[in-house]
Amino acid sequence: MQDIIIYYTAGLLTGFIIMFFAIGKMKKEQSVLKRKYEKTSVGADDSELKVKTLENKIKTLEAALEKSLKKD
Repeated sequence: MQDIIIYYTAGLLTGFIIMFFAIGKMKKEQSVLKRKYEKTSVGADDSELKVKTLENKIKTLEAALEKSLKKD
């Protein structure tokens, strides 16, 4: 009977140790993915800003072209 209790306790402790390391590994992977997502998100924001800037430049150039054509 004592052997069963010892084996059960040893198995339980082994399970806890394995889960502890597995959870630690998952948390590290989560933080890496979170940083990667944040970098990607910032890059997307930069791309949107560049597109808006270029659209504004195009509008300005179109307005200047039309003004120039009306003078001639």
